[in-house]
Amino acid sequence: MDKRPASTLDASQIKTAAFVIEEEILRHNLSILKYVHDKTGATMLHALKAWATWQFLPMEREYLQGTEVSSLNEARLGYEEFGPEVHMFAPAYQDHEFEEIMKYCSTIIFNSFAQWQKFKSRIEEFHAKSGKTIECGLRINPEYSGESEHGDLWSPTAPGSRLGIRISEFKAALANDPKALEGIDGLHLHIFFEKDLADFKAALPVIEEKFGEYFKGLKWVNFGGGLKFTDDNADVEGYIAAINEFQEKHNVHTHFEPGAAIAWYAGSLVSSVLDIVERDDVPYKIPILDISFEDHLTDFFVSSDLDLEVRGATIERDDTKLAGKNAYKFGGMTCIAGDKMAYAHIFPAPLNVGDKVVIDHAIQYTLIKITMFNGVQHPAIVSWKDGKATTLREFSYQDYKSRMG
Repeated sequence: MDKRPASTLDASQIKTAAFVIEEEILRHNLSILKYVHDKTGATMLHALKAWATWQFLPMEREYLQGTEVSSLNEARLGYEEFGPEVHMFAPAYQDHEFEEIMKYCSTIIFNSFAQWQKFKSRIEEFHAKSGKTIECGLRINPEYSGESEHGDLWSPTAPGSRLGIRISEFKAALANDPKALEGIDGLHLHIFFEKDLADFKAALPVIEEKFGEYFKGLKWVNFGGGLKFTDDNADVEGYIAAINEFQEKHNVHTHFEPGAAIAWYAGSLVSSVLDIVERDDVPYKIPILDISFEDHLTDFFVSSDLDLEVRGATIERDDTKLAGKNAYKFGGMTCIAGDKMAYAHIFPAPLNVGDKVVIDHAIQYTLIKITMFNGVQHPAIVSWKDGKATTLREFSYQDYKSRMG
């Protein structure tokens, strides 16, 4: 596969603060996912939980097969802006929303046998009235996550996780009702978080040992998201071989739900330096940016072990190594004392007020999670194509006010 094209973003053309999505890199990532689909037949679904800038969804139809959603709003967005192939999983479904969910979804996945039994008759009635067939699945929990560099914070298989049916629970349900799987078309799992081929191949035997006997007669197994298909170092041909081997072995189709893999390095958050605070008790300076880490970069704020990649800078987590360097710990715009980065970025030259700071790799799980705490302005959303910036959406006081009442 071709390597990811270099960013062509010219930050001087961007009015800050703004999330900027580079279409050329986005298409590169999507082309890899299409290649895997073409070589395996695997269904590739855009997980809207990672990012949902809907103006790009019609373009994605050239590469992907549908969307994966976890709420009624996501289901409607996927249906209206991408198309009818909408796969939904939620930990539980609300009675008053379920009729509309069936209207928008082609596949509905349940988190428990109890949820499946509760809504099974409604799906059958909907089919009888509308003629629309909805495939149904169950989420399983293999109780395996492999090595995790982030502890249990992001693990859906950690002890006490509410997500998925464990094998002991699966067997107990079938012992109680041998027909419990009637009407189920597939099994869904999600155990990967920024994992590569080696992690995928290591997980397969564990999944097969626990649940393999139940794959017989199913149409599909959904492996969720979190696999780094589009990383420059990804062994794409290895993924293809492993997927084909699994499909042939179990006579099932496979589904994948890339989210971050679609936006991988295709988006940046461009900000400006408003002020630089200097303190004589620390070996770094503190640039105040026109963004908020608490509002706009939630995951980096919550999990300080994640690397915030800033263009032209290197990360240094050891304060004893900062003396004599152009070292900075970024601060945000809110009044909260903790609205700052926990580690330093080192630049080749000093920063000045007015300089642009480009935070790379900053679309997935950031734009979608933004809050407007402190009334801080929501960054604009901008498309970058052929050396030109196009503003897709700007936000205003009314956006803030309308959320408050």
